[in-house]
Amino acid sequence: MRILSPSLAALILMGAIASPLSASASGDPLQQFQPVGKTKLKVFWFPVYEAHLYSPDGEFRSLNHPLALRLRYLRDIDSKELVSSTRDEWQRLGLYHPDASETWLKQLASLWPDVEKGDELMFRYDGDSSHFFFNGEPLGSLSDSGFGPQFAAIWLHPNTRFPSLRRELIGEN
Repeated sequence: MRILSPSLAALILMGAIASPLSASASGDPLQQFQPVGKTKLKVFWFPVYEAHLYSPDGEFRSLNHPLALRLRYLRDIDSKELVSSTRDEWQRLGLYHPDASETWLKQLASLWPDVEKGDELMFRYDGDSSHFFFNGEPLGSLSDSGFGPQFAAIWLHPNTRFPSLRRELIGEN
């Protein structure tokens, strides 16, 4: 029996997590999804993004059900800032787990571009894997089923930083 070196095992694991989009994730990323809700994030008087939530039936069920979140940015944001904000929100929500979270954050850092005003970044979770799109074009996928609910929690967890935005996204307002 041959044992893999730690570096080779890490490369294999990373390859299993971030991969090109599968055929099921190509085409219209919102095909078979319906709008649930929308909102706009402003910090003080500065607009940050417009957010739109989608699900297969237009209802928010839970973080573990298929959903899509589309963010249209209203200002420029560096990809490093997006990754850092993701880490900060996971830590704030108590969802940060060093091994898994850091692996996912490294993958996001390799996928996400810098965004400029008017750009759209979309996240789609199908129940098994997560897919990212930038201005309608596929960026890549994370095949770890635990990532999708944890990522969506930033906006949809009951203890999210912006509860009124969550209510608008899930159609309660």
